[in-house]
Amino acid sequence: MKKSYHYRDFFKNPLLRNDADWLKYSGIGIELVVIILVFLFLGLWLDDKFNTKFIFTLILTILGFVGGFYNFYLTVKRISEERKNRKDKQNNF
Repeated sequence: MKKSYHYRDFFKNPLLRNDADWLKYSGIGIELVVIILVFLFLGLWLDDKFNTKFIFTLILTILGFVGGFYNFYLTVKRISEERKNRKDKQNNF
């Protein structure tokens, strides 16, 4: 016999868990773009302030890419390790 669901079941079992991995992964791309844009605009501002052609923009944009992708790598690595540890704990019980 199929169990019928009541509206109270909706509140007892939420659609999204607190440890949902997709929430963690969704912020990574935003962080990457924000880091690159901050360094880009900082470089544009410095080029305008010191009246240089594009040297600060180029250097800081490259630094933004490197720093952004390094942050991306560390975040994905940390989330993957957390997921693996969580699965190992579930398998041990």
